[in-house]
Amino acid sequence: MSKKPGRNDPCPCGSGKKYKECCGLSQTQGGFVQTPELWFPPSEQTGTLWDDYMEVIPIVAMYGKKIMDFDEDGPEFKRAVSDFEKRFRPGEKDGITDSFFMSWMHFDLRFGKSLETVSERLLSDPMISNLMEPGPTYIRQLSESYLTFFEIIASTSRPDAVTLRELGTGKRFTVFHVRELFEIDPEPGEIWFARRVGPPERSIFYTTPYIYEPETCAQFKRAVLTQEKDFKQGPRASLFPTERHFAESQKETALFWAWYIRQGEMTDLSQIPYHALVTTDGEEFVLTEIHFRIKDEAALRKRLSALRSYQYDKKDDSWSWLKAKSRKYPDTPRTVLGHFYIQGDRLIAETDSQERAVRLRSNLKGHLRSLIAYDKTLYRDPYDMPELSPEEIEVKKKASKELNSRPEIQEAIKKHLEHHYFNEWPKTKLPALGGLSPIQAVRSKKERAKLEALIDDIDRLQNAPTSEMPKIDIDKLRRLLGLPAKAN
Repeated sequence: MSKKPGRNDPCPCGSGKKYKECCGLSQTQGGFVQTPELWFPPSEQTGTLWDDYMEVIPIVAMYGKKIMDFDEDGPEFKRAVSDFEKRFRPGEKDGITDSFFMSWMHFDLRFGKSLETVSERLLSDPMISNLMEPGPTYIRQLSESYLTFFEIIASTSRPDAVTLRELGTGKRFTVFHVRELFEIDPEPGEIWFARRVGPPERSIFYTTPYIYEPETCAQFKRAVLTQEKDFKQGPRASLFPTERHFAESQKETALFWAWYIRQGEMTDLSQIPYHALVTTDGEEFVLTEIHFRIKDEAALRKRLSALRSYQYDKKDDSWSWLKAKSRKYPDTPRTVLGHFYIQGDRLIAETDSQERAVRLRSNLKGHLRSLIAYDKTLYRDPYDMPELSPEEIEVKKKASKELNSRPEIQEAIKKHLEHHYFNEWPKTKLPALGGLSPIQAVRSKKERAKLEALIDDIDRLQNAPTSEMPKIDIDKLRRLLGLPAKAN
């Protein structure tokens, strides 16, 4: 079997460049993308279903290069790719596999105002109409795929095919060419982390699998279900229909698993905050404590009471550091960037990234000047946090429930939700609507039906018995979009 060169291998074309900087990046002819047949030489083919998907990859890669070089979202896309390469070293001996990186870049990474991936943008581009089937179907299947965990169930009656179960959904799939493509003999019970692509009865692993012992099954299953739960409670859930929530949760947390794989196996995944690998500003999540000595507590409290950047909580005798108010949306609730409180003769500030810690330390020192003296900064990896006892978990759940039930918190959350759904959401281009915004989709008979189903999903979620979120008037959203109110 011919082996496709790695991104850092010499390009087989003989240019002397690395593959990623030559044929692995782009191939053009007269300014147009070459056909897959011309681009993907027979010497690189394996004679398997894998070839069918690989033949459309040059088109996706070229489209990604076009976005990076010429699109208004190009700089953001380029920064995200560059950051991944620096952090996870794809193709290097101690780094993530090339297949993980390239598939994440094209099929998982959401960027720009539309929050669409490279492959989703390609599928909505008129140029795709020039590609004959099954090309568009293969691109669509790749676009919908995601990295997750599977349990090997058994070999099948067909040669080089296995049956496996997806841990997060329990669904079963038949995967072909496992031994031939990866030269690995699957063992029943093993847990494989990979990207599966294709219909359930005839699919392949598109990425080189990471393999774990059967004993890890329960931990990984708990992990991916937690990821799905976090996603459903997050702001992006409303962008996708319910049936896509698990898939999107796996796409969104791919960076977490890249981090996990590079760190090596961990004995317990139950306490990991999967959604918090990065902050809302895209900074690496690191729990940080900054300690100051207080010289005059009364004067310090008086100075803090005059500052608008910090919000005082009388109940906890603590302050919250708030993000600056949006000029465009001044009524939107401000993001909390950190907290600080007085403990004895110390002022202790807490935040969740090293970058924020530097800013918070500078801000506090600038505002409080001679009233405090810097002592030290402590960093704590969130993945080293000790496991909580059942009693501690219940205490935290109760405290969280009490906090969220407070009228002022409920009012703030409701205000934020109303602003999002009544002002921003109708104008946001959504992948679930084929890249159209709700305002655009309502004019199309086909997309209008999808829009109504999406709004019904939002309605069901907020009325679920387990939901603790305040309810908003979904019929108002329907009226804003010119849709009929829901029948009682």
